[in-house]
Amino acid sequence: MKKLLLSLILIPLVLVSCKKDPEPQPEEIRSYVSILSLVKHNDNITWVVDGVEVQNEQVYGSRILGAVLLDADTEEISFTAENSNTGSVIESLLLTMEKDKHYLILLYGTADDPILEVKEVESDEVTSGYIRFQFLHASPDVDSMDVFMGGTEVDDRVLTDLSFGEFSEAFEVVEYKARASVTLAIHDETYNPENEILNYDYNDLLVSDASYFSVLAYEIGDPADTVPKLWLYDLPRP
Repeated sequence: MKKLLLSLILIPLVLVSCKKDPEPQPEEIRSYVSILSLVKHNDNITWVVDGVEVQNEQVYGSRILGAVLLDADTEEISFTAENSNTGSVIESLLLTMEKDKHYLILLYGTADDPILEVKEVESDEVTSGYIRFQFLHASPDVDSMDVFMGGTEVDDRVLTDLSFGEFSEAFEVVEYKARASVTLAIHDETYNPENEILNYDYNDLLVSDASYFSVLAYEIGDPADTVPKLWLYDLPRP
């Protein structure tokens, strides 16, 4: 079976004549992906999934959501990122995908040193009254960082010394703290205002009992850009 990445495609309802019973159709085996592009690059990205080119080019900071049709409950599928202008391969990986699981595929770094990684999305439910986060430090020009939520005291620190290219473990934060503030600062024993990278107020962006993936990267993909930004992506619920 040819592998297809279904990216925001609405499948039309097929009407069947009542004069005869329809032929039974084999069950589709699907696995799901969220593809994020945060590589500092002047050009857009074209993805090729097991030899099938995704039609829409991906711009910096955007996400492609889709499903891959598998031939079996577990199958190896290739993902290749290409320069949309030149067709040259930026990076590729081979992912063992499983039925009904959801994966994050992340392209980040620089044009000269791109990084392509994958993470499986946790499928268990979030504790009621909490919000789940996972962070990635994807800003090569920024030192290791600490993350605070709901304030900048020691007890507000949720991550310590997260360096470039490092993923945090998924963790849960009580909802009111997550909504109050998110502060990123260069790693130190305690919070130092002079070390602050940025401060965000998520507030209305967050949904109760949901999961999010946050990435420290840049505002735009221009290789000359040095303005940091904390990108926030919602993750599928179980």
